[in-house]
Amino acid sequence: MTFSQDMTEDEILDRAGSLKELIRSQQDEAEQRGHYVPEVHERMLDLGLYHLLTPRRYGGVEVSLKTWLRTVIEISSADPGTGWCYCLGASHNIQAAALWPESVQDVVFRDPLGYFRASHSLAPAGTARPVPGGYRLTGTSRYQSGSPYSTHAIVLVTVEGETDATGAPRAVQALIPHTDFTLNDDWGRGQVLGMRASGSNSVSFEDVFLPAEYLVPPTWAGEIPAAQTGAAIHDNPIYIGSVQTFLGAELAAVAVGAARAAVDEWVALSATRKGPLPPFLPRILDPASQRVFGEAAIKADASEAILMQVADTIAEWSANFTYRGAELTRAMDTRLNGLSLEAGRLASEAVDLLFRSGGSSEARPGRRMERYARDIMMYRTHAATQYDAWIQGIGATILGVQASAFDLPLVPSTERPIS
Repeated sequence: MTFSQDMTEDEILDRAGSLKELIRSQQDEAEQRGHYVPEVHERMLDLGLYHLLTPRRYGGVEVSLKTWLRTVIEISSADPGTGWCYCLGASHNIQAAALWPESVQDVVFRDPLGYFRASHSLAPAGTARPVPGGYRLTGTSRYQSGSPYSTHAIVLVTVEGETDATGAPRAVQALIPHTDFTLNDDWGRGQVLGMRASGSNSVSFEDVFLPAEYLVPPTWAGEIPAAQTGAAIHDNPIYIGSVQTFLGAELAAVAVGAARAAVDEWVALSATRKGPLPPFLPRILDPASQRVFGEAAIKADASEAILMQVADTIAEWSANFTYRGAELTRAMDTRLNGLSLEAGRLASEAVDLLFRSGGSSEARPGRRMERYARDIMMYRTHAATQYDAWIQGIGATILGVQASAFDLPLVPSTERPIS
């Protein structure tokens, strides 16, 4: 099957949904491998699912963020680990098209493998040593989700002998081809609690040469003019760079998919399982079970609805920034990211409700509900999903005592009365 650059959202979701049976059938094998199986990879490529965020000039579809998140939810509802691996590889088409110069894009988006995918991490991972014409990079970057099928890795390194405006070592993002890094065998096979199929391997690189144009500052969307980003190259506001909200929304989309998967599994189990208390009615007729299921289903619905609002808001802000010169600040991003966090929390609560009501037999290894519970616990360990920590920063930003969740307080709280 081939794909068209003019695929509609319905066509894309139908294609993603057509993989559900195949993806669920390989859940155990994917957890052992640490990523989804080659057959799923080939089908995704054939269906055009690796090209959804690729710029049209390079053969991509350039879907909206809303369509992208819905696609991630659909694939994650078949298997959350597979959804994470798919999402965190393909989504970085946006970063590559936004931040790297056109000369680099002309190369990486025409990779001989026939697609572009990049794992990504903003945790410091190594050093870049200046040499004539570029840099020599050495390091190891952990949690490069989606890396087994990626054509590139985006890693954060510090430049030896150089400092930024604050005096700290200058940090840059480097775009490394898959031929220049080693994929380490440190994911899958029970090495982590959940998301075992997410392909979150570490990657290592030793004295790798990269031309200078393959290294760019780790700037945030809104911090450089739109005319200097991929929004100008591709005439599409989606390519202005990263916002924290988008990362949170992507991760939450996987959690929503996990909630959908748990809902599906609970419904399937309800045909043969009975309620926990006399008169032991079938679950579908048991009032206590109906209440649990109803609450979980609504939490799943609400989490998806929140993400769609987030996608609309990002699109509106990006367009205003690109075409009308409006501000796009980290404070705006910080507050909106709270909605992504809330969506993830609601989806997680839905999975928790359904897992606890499923009975101890569903907690055994190999049971789907057990897998979904492990996956959602792993989602909750990610730095970007630490609800309490982020909400504190969001509150401080709204109150005006911090510029964003990333910053220290502007003034001691005792000097700024709340009125």
